[in-house]
Amino acid sequence: MNSNQDHNNQYSSEYIDLASEQVGGRAINCSDEWFANCSNLVKPGRGVFKEGYFVDTGQWMDGWESRRSYARSWRDASDKNYDWCDIRLGIPGVIKGIDIDTNFFRGNAPETVSVEATNIDGEEDGHREWTEILGQSAVKPHSQNLFDCHSGKTWTHIRLKIYPDGGVARCRVYGQAHIRKEHFVKGELIDLASVTNGGRGISASDMFFSSPSNLIMPNRGKNMGDGWETKRRRDKANDWAVIKLGLAGSIRKVIVDTAHFKGNYPDQLSLQAAHSATTDGNHLNWQTILEKTPLKADYEHLFIQQLLCAENEQFTHIKVNIFPDGGISRLRIFGFPNWGDK
Repeated sequence: MNSNQDHNNQYSSEYIDLASEQVGGRAINCSDEWFANCSNLVKPGRGVFKEGYFVDTGQWMDGWESRRSYARSWRDASDKNYDWCDIRLGIPGVIKGIDIDTNFFRGNAPETVSVEATNIDGEEDGHREWTEILGQSAVKPHSQNLFDCHSGKTWTHIRLKIYPDGGVARCRVYGQAHIRKEHFVKGELIDLASVTNGGRGISASDMFFSSPSNLIMPNRGKNMGDGWETKRRRDKANDWAVIKLGLAGSIRKVIVDTAHFKGNYPDQLSLQAAHSATTDGNHLNWQTILEKTPLKADYEHLFIQQLLCAENEQFTHIKVNIFPDGGISRLRIFGFPNWGDK
C-alpha cells in the first residue's frame, strides 16, 4: 500500500464492516469501561471530541476507555496485562482486515493491541475457544491503525485486547459475509444485494455526501445521511453507482426507497444488470432491466411488471443510474439465488 489511506480505501471498498452497529454488531462484554462505554466501538463514524465537556468520570469520550491499570488492585490475575472487549459480529464472516481507530485518544491510547476470534453456532453458553487472528501489535494514538488478517475461517465474535489499558474510539472488522444456504427455504425470494447477504457498493460517480454502500444496509434509512446522495451536477451527465450482489441470481422484484429525500431525490432512475465472474465491476456488459422511470419524494417504489429481464437470466452486478443527481435511501434486489454461482 502507498499510504494508510490507500489501505483504508481497500478495506472499505472491497469488504464489509462485519462488526458495525448498522448491520447488528454489538459489544457484549468487557473487562472495564469506567471512562467510556464499549458500545461506542461499533458505532458509525470515527468518533467526535467535545472539548471541555466533562461527566462524573472526567472528560466525555466517544469510544471505549478503561481505567489506568495500576489503579485496580482487584483486577483479575488472568487479565493483569490487558483490558478486553468482546464484540458479536452483526454478520458472521471471513475477516480480511481490522481497523483499531484511536481517534482523539491522544494521551490515553493503548500501547499495543491484539485480536482473537471465535465461532459460536447457535445459542451462547459462555464456553468459547478463542483463536488469535492478530498478534500483539503497536498502535498509534489519534490514528487509524490498520492490520491485514489472513485467517480463512468464518467467525461470529472477536475479542479486542488492549495493553495495558486505555481507550479506542472504533473497532472495524472488515471481511466477507458467510452465507448459509440452510438458512433459506426453497423458493424464497431473497434480497440478493443486501449487505447481510454479502452485497457491497464497489464504485460510484460521486460519493460527496455519502457512500453507495448505504443503499444495501438493513432496514429503512434513518435520515438523509443514511442513504446515497451526490452533489448537484452542473453538466449534462448523470450519476450512477455499481452494486456487487452478494448472491448471484435471477431478479424478480425491485424496491427503490427515497425515504427522507424530499427536496433532493432524483428526477428519474434506471437500472442495468450484468453477469461477470470478476468482482471489480469493470468492463461489464450492461443490459437495461428497468427503463428510465420518474421517482417520488420520500416514497418506496415497487417494480415487478416493469422489469425487462427474463425470469431465468442470472446477474452478479447492478448499476443504479439517477438523473441527473440527488439521493436515494435503499435499493432492494429480490430474486432467486444461484447457489452454484455464489
